[in-house]
Amino acid sequence: MNFVKHLTTAGVPAHLHAEAVACLEEARERASGLNWAKWKVRLFKAGQISRLLAWGDERLIDVRPDLADWDIAPMVNITAHGDNVPWPDGRPAPGAWLDDTPEARAANYWCKGEHPRSQKSRKAWYRRNAGEYRAWRLGAPADPTQPVQVWRGGGVTVRRHNGAWMVLAADRWLGLVPVRVRIGYEIDNVLRDDGIRLWFPIQGHDLRAPVTWSVLPGGRA
Repeated sequence: MNFVKHLTTAGVPAHLHAEAVACLEEARERASGLNWAKWKVRLFKAGQISRLLAWGDERLIDVRPDLADWDIAPMVNITAHGDNVPWPDGRPAPGAWLDDTPEARAANYWCKGEHPRSQKSRKAWYRRNAGEYRAWRLGAPADPTQPVQVWRGGGVTVRRHNGAWMVLAADRWLGLVPVRVRIGYEIDNVLRDDGIRLWFPIQGHDLRAPVTWSVLPGGRA
């Protein structure tokens, strides 16, 4: 993949290209085998994970820390019952949706009509998000006190934060097949471009931008 082409198209200054390329090469190495590991768990283990969880459990590592790489990202706002949890006082609240209320069911956009903590809902959630713990484990440290730099141009978006880089682009495989490129470290999951924090790690974990290496058929990045 021509990293420099994407960096140039987005308008990243030339003196930063070597840093960006080195970071992206490192991300590619870290992400080796990641996509297959994610999909293997999502396709074949989601039901098993849902059965391992009791109603009050927040995530798989609560009951099976040995299966951490199967789990979702270790953030307060990303749980076994989804990411659409209340944020009182500007922070996500642990222990959401313990009661069966209309509000809880209305928050469930990934398995409509189900309570977020039901086995059916959790199976659907892990079908979408299992394996993200591994991506977090292999990720790059994030620091909310540091800014997010963004360059955009020609259908390419490049982000830089705390030494980590991310590229989003529309490209063509072999010059023919349209592909969507999402590579590097997922800065946009952790921090908004204006620096607003989106993720809050659980106890014993730190804030990281998960590694990603996704080049999939499609149009826009």
